[in-house]
Amino acid sequence: MAHLQPSDLFIQFFHKVLPAYTPQAETLISQIAPEKLSALNFRYIFSVEKMIEISHMIEDAVMHSQRPADFHVSFQLFSRLGEQMPRYRAISQKVEKLWLYGVPDIPPMNLPNTEFIDTSNTPLTRYWFLVAYAPELSMTLVAEEISSPIPSSQRIYEGFYTFETDVAYKVLNLMHQIFPAQIPAPIPPELL
Repeated sequence: MAHLQPSDLFIQFFHKVLPAYTPQAETLISQIAPEKLSALNFRYIFSVEKMIEISHMIEDAVMHSQRPADFHVSFQLFSRLGEQMPRYRAISQKVEKLWLYGVPDIPPMNLPNTEFIDTSNTPLTRYWFLVAYAPELSMTLVAEEISSPIPSSQRIYEGFYTFETDVAYKVLNLMHQIFPAQIPAPIPPELL
């Protein structure tokens, strides 16, 4: 059996976890109160617009958390951070630490308390994810960019959202395996 790379383990984990959650439509995001997000688990196919909407709900929860979280966010390309820069400047000052993942198609921006992770030449370039991990706060959104059935249409993503602490821990442990020099091993949930 061939030895799997840590990034391959991430893909296997994603495709194993995805079917465990109930499918939901984009309308769920418009109908759910942000404070209810911490009690939901679901999978979805979302447009960029809805991915941004749910990402903002997670970011808001992180910013208003009583205890600072470790916060891991993939933009796929660092240039996609541009419009979100004021938001992430504020987030970087509220979290324990911020890790931003993406392909450095532009130079990393100056953000305090932030580590930029280069995902070039890894399968992670196809994934949009946010993972908040702290005592009393666990939120994980992982989505893979998929081909649209309509050529030349906007990007779409298939993924899952959960508040389950074990899932956040597993994703962060995989990130540590992929980038051991930049991502510390996460604290096990029972020790948070």
